[in-house]
Amino acid sequence: MVKTIGIVLFVTFSLPLQAQKPPIKFGDVPLDQLKMTTYEKDSSASAVILADYGESIIEYNQQTGFVVKFERLTRIKILSKDGLDHANFSIPLYNSGGSDEKLSSLKAVTYNLENGKVVESKLKNDAVFKEKYDANIDFMKVTLPNVKEGSIIEITYKIISDFVFNFQDWEFQSTIPTVWSEYRARIPEYYNYDKYMQGYVVLSVNEQTKEPNSLTITSSERSGGSLYAPAKASFSTDKIDFQENRFRWVAKDVPAFKAEPFITTSRDYISKLNFELSFTSFPNQPIKNYMGSWKDINRAFSESSNFLGEVTGNGFLRKTVEEVTAGRTSPEDKLGAICNYVRQNIVWDGTTRKYVGTSLRKVVDEKKGNSAEINLLLASMLEKADFKVSPVLLSTRDHGFVREAIPVSSQFNNVICLVRIGNKTILLDATEKLLPIGMLPERCLNGNGFLVSADGFQWINLQSATKSRGVTSFDLSLASSGELTGKLQIDRTGYEAHGARKKYFSKGEEDYLKDFLGSRSWKIIKSEFQNAGEIQQAFKESHEIIINDHISSAGEMIYLNPFVMDREEENPFKLEKREYPVDFGRPFDRMYLLKITLPESHTIEELPKSKVLMLPNSTAKYYYNSTQTGNAIHISSNLVVTQSLFAQDEYANLKEFYNQVVAKQAEQIVLKKK
Repeated sequence: MVKTIGIVLFVTFSLPLQAQKPPIKFGDVPLDQLKMTTYEKDSSASAVILADYGESIIEYNQQTGFVVKFERLTRIKILSKDGLDHANFSIPLYNSGGSDEKLSSLKAVTYNLENGKVVESKLKNDAVFKEKYDANIDFMKVTLPNVKEGSIIEITYKIISDFVFNFQDWEFQSTIPTVWSEYRARIPEYYNYDKYMQGYVVLSVNEQTKEPNSLTITSSERSGGSLYAPAKASFSTDKIDFQENRFRWVAKDVPAFKAEPFITTSRDYISKLNFELSFTSFPNQPIKNYMGSWKDINRAFSESSNFLGEVTGNGFLRKTVEEVTAGRTSPEDKLGAICNYVRQNIVWDGTTRKYVGTSLRKVVDEKKGNSAEINLLLASMLEKADFKVSPVLLSTRDHGFVREAIPVSSQFNNVICLVRIGNKTILLDATEKLLPIGMLPERCLNGNGFLVSADGFQWINLQSATKSRGVTSFDLSLASSGELTGKLQIDRTGYEAHGARKKYFSKGEEDYLKDFLGSRSWKIIKSEFQNAGEIQQAFKESHEIIINDHISSAGEMIYLNPFVMDREEENPFKLEKREYPVDFGRPFDRMYLLKITLPESHTIEELPKSKVLMLPNSTAKYYYNSTQTGNAIHISSNLVVTQSLFAQDEYANLKEFYNQVVAKQAEQIVLKKK
């Protein structure tokens, strides 16, 4: 007799309903919301989120095991033309290893009040399309129809995800005000997530309860069976009881997030609830850690053939390194030669990655690569030249800062390298051809980087030691006709020089000058550029100019602002209170010098007074000096910011500092015709 056994599992969940009903129902739009013309708590709002509701539930799926089911419903009121863009939605869908998150039950409707009647415009198929964002994220793009001032739009959808580690985060805040934002979660006791709130919105509701739940497993066993008798099936059922953690978070009347200049990305500061899977603990199974530690993350990258393995491998590069460094004896010369080789021969494709996507041999052959491919190629070549080199993971400014208290590698999106020469450490990035050695691209100046090494990890300060300075000098003569003629010289070092060089080489000299002039009605007689290609040197430009649009007069009085260019015309800090830091990215030093020689027919009636401004601990300084020597006026202005990051409690002082700088630079020189 042949005996076969087959097991089939039938799983049934017992899921009690949540005590509270959802705050809104799709299609149930109150008439007063359609009649609404302004939002009383923010009359400047171009649109307002009336309600945003989401729920994530971890359930068991017969084929794939536990899955995350996420459902969302959002309702938005469009108040002005500036709010029309809020009718465009991007729904992120994660994919990895041939599996992807599934979007379903997508519905979207635009409601308009026309002649006292509610008119509905439903979503069309051609208004939905998928767009690839990176190796693991696709965006489903949705554009609602017939949206205009006064419209209400609603969108609802479900996402089923096999990736339980990718539990849906929730943003309580947007760039427009939110009346009601609510998120719920139901998580079996087997899954433990670290949850952390960012931003400055205080939750109105923050509830957690434990509720009993159960699932029933039905097994089917087949036995016996022959040519003359069919196999018999027997069934048994087992009930598994477990505790389910239920959460409810609500934020009411959330103000719009207003992004001012000098931040990394709004995603760092917008009020949001984040989830990271820490560990799972199933019955009769050992605890499985997902978050681990920075030590674990360092080990994983150290053992990865697509990361540290790329540095120590790729022996084919040894011959190239020998050719590139031939005749060079000092470590500095060898380092410079290798860096220049990579920069000049491999073009950055514009993407930031932390792993290579193809072999380094192919990168060399095709002369193109992403940031990881280029910088790990650089590290591998340096290793072949016997340098002590290590790759350093980081998060670019537009990706957000790294929270060192949360050991998760997804916080990184880029890699550079660090080399040690004696007691010196030098940070290197070969994606930018015009950056001096030891300076990182400004996009990389974001807190600390994570050095990966077989000997252990280390946090590395990414701030460049290179000073960035710009000096603008005018030597002008004023003609009796009101025309200014003379010379302009601009000297730039550090990041000031890098930005100018990029523009100079990308546009060419002719277009660079056109861009420099902009709307100014100046006439450039002659120009000269120095050290354009010598990236370790200051980038200098000088111009012989004629300016005929800077003088204003009233009768015998003549008014002249000493800032012919580079004036701080308005304070970049406009918020009364800023809830997030000011991040300049780097310190800077900007000096402005002006000499004006007056004709005999003019006398000085009034000069701006000299002034010194200084923040506590000299984190920012401003010097303004004005003098007269014979028939010449001398103005010097120097704005120095020595600290790249200012905390929220320093904002008021920084804002007032800039107020005074703006006011000082607005002061006029007053002249009089004899």
